[in-house]
Amino acid sequence: MSLLRNIATGLRSLFRKEQVDRELDEELSAYLEMAAVEKMKLGMSRKEALRAVRLEQGTLELTREVVRSSSWESVVENCWRDLRFAARMLRRAPGFTAVAVLTLALGIGANTAIFSLLNAVMLKTMPVSRPSS
Repeated sequence: MSLLRNIATGLRSLFRKEQVDRELDEELSAYLEMAAVEKMKLGMSRKEALRAVRLEQGTLELTREVVRSSSWESVVENCWRDLRFAARMLRRAPGFTAVAVLTLALGIGANTAIFSLLNAVMLKTMPVSRPSS
């Protein structure tokens, strides 16, 4: 599958989740039916064949989750869900949010200042005419 097609399919599954889930359910049902027909050709009844296929393949929910988790869209969706949860938790505790933001700002600022000082004093090359001798 080409990269552009993979991206287009992924974006479609992110923004049209219900339709993609419906198509996945139809595909899994069709597969279950085809596997049951194969078992019925071996002499099983329809009920026995469906039961045998379900025992071999596992539950449909497990299969759906395996298919959904095998693509990059699930990573993006999980990150988006985690970011929304983090934003809700930070809105719920404004005191903690203020302390966390202040701590991050001070840490980043201190690291920047120390690196700038070390860069100016120690890391820049000294203006020496012959540094190898």
